[in-house]
Amino acid sequence: MSEDPIEISKGLATDPAAGGKYRKALFILLTATTIFRLFYIQAVELAPDEAYYWTWSRNLQWGYYDHPPLIGFLIWISTLIAGRGEFGVRFLWVVMGILLTVVLYVMGRRMFGERAGFYAALLMNISLLGSTGAVIVTPDGPQGLFWALAIFLVFNAIESGKGHWWYWAGIAFGLGLLAKYTMILLAPCLFLFLLSVKEGRIWLLRKEPYVALILGLILFSPVIFWNYANDWVSFKFQLAHGLELKKSAGLKTFGDFWAGQAGVVTPLLFLASLWAMAHGAIQGFRQRTPRLLLLFWTSAPIFLFFACSSLRSKVEPNWPALAYFSAAVTLAGIVAERWRGWKRGKRTLAWVVAISAVIVTAIAHLQPIYPVIPISPRKDPTSQLQGWRALGEHLQKIVQTLDPEKEIFLLTPQHQLVGEGMFYTQGKIRTYQWDAPLRINNLSPQNAPPPGSQAIFFSEGNRDLPTPVPALFESCERSEPLVIKRRGIPFRSHPFWKCTGFKGMQ
Repeated sequence: MSEDPIEISKGLATDPAAGGKYRKALFILLTATTIFRLFYIQAVELAPDEAYYWTWSRNLQWGYYDHPPLIGFLIWISTLIAGRGEFGVRFLWVVMGILLTVVLYVMGRRMFGERAGFYAALLMNISLLGSTGAVIVTPDGPQGLFWALAIFLVFNAIESGKGHWWYWAGIAFGLGLLAKYTMILLAPCLFLFLLSVKEGRIWLLRKEPYVALILGLILFSPVIFWNYANDWVSFKFQLAHGLELKKSAGLKTFGDFWAGQAGVVTPLLFLASLWAMAHGAIQGFRQRTPRLLLLFWTSAPIFLFFACSSLRSKVEPNWPALAYFSAAVTLAGIVAERWRGWKRGKRTLAWVVAISAVIVTAIAHLQPIYPVIPISPRKDPTSQLQGWRALGEHLQKIVQTLDPEKEIFLLTPQHQLVGEGMFYTQGKIRTYQWDAPLRINNLSPQNAPPPGSQAIFFSEGNRDLPTPVPALFESCERSEPLVIKRRGIPFRSHPFWKCTGFKGMQ
């Protein structure tokens, strides 16, 4: 078996029969996954963060405490197209999953041939991270799409020598920034790439990369102005959230990082991705191959950045997601190029990696609907997709016991419950968050309901009614709690209070 440096397989890339075979396979893959996802997105309830982001679509602005605004605008467009239910909220994420698959396919095909293009598309859809990103609403969906697109456009610029590709890459960069702040990491990654190859250093002396950066920042500028007008609240939150040294950080959070990556990518595919990053780097630096170094600089540094960050604070499993798009293309290129020369053992290992990823991803999708893994609902992360319709129904029952002639609103101390309460009461009852001045749904004198209104205060777990709340009403009385169960096992409870005679706020 040859272990020569990876080279584009000219015959595979240009053979019409091979191209038709893999394009047909891509069409089947996209059709099957899209049909499944269109049914799936209406079968599971909105996760708390999804419902919270949905509230942004009802109050569009250029920034929010947690993230830039693109997710709110996309949900607004998605519900405009497909309706206000779970299907409507998630619809555009299915579309973005299709687009991301196509981008990875074209990138892999252009870099390593038709087979590699299909393998890259396949890897995106069998990984848990990629597959759930196409059905669960998070900022990672649009950010991942624009990240991969920007890398592909830069590759086009390097390969063709035509500067206009940089401008399109700058636009993709700006749109990615509007989705999530960590898109900014693409800029230093690309700078290091340009420094590392002769074909890249030429561009450092030309205007196009710098104009692209300016274009991206112009697109992002409304978010900068919004932060300026709001005391840089979102920038401060994210910097503290991701980089601030936590006392509890150290080897435990570092270990949690590795476990989290193995979990969201699937264990064997995660190891294969790390191997691809390392192997691509060795071959890329040895041969000074632009495409391999482009993939390396847009994957490994991202992973290492968050690995180091995990020594200072907790890193959420999805944060390094950007590293795996280029890693998938690299892995696809290696497998496609080496497959015919591999002996049975290596081919079997490749099949084991792929099949294990499919099994883990399938179980994760099935678990919220039909629990395959018999773990306690309290420890099952898919439990967060359960019980919210029941919460909405319970709130509606309490509403029916109140005076219909007076305005009714919901009040809760948790920002995710704002979204769940509002969404599962069909958005007909205004919902506020208690004591959260930095969030858009905060109850304040400026947006408070009129005096005399009635409220249902609800929370989660054993929380009691906050001491200042009763002073805002003539009376508050505890109502019947709601206990959410899975397989007959309680895993979440919600206490409720009926409050009447709202006195207003000063």
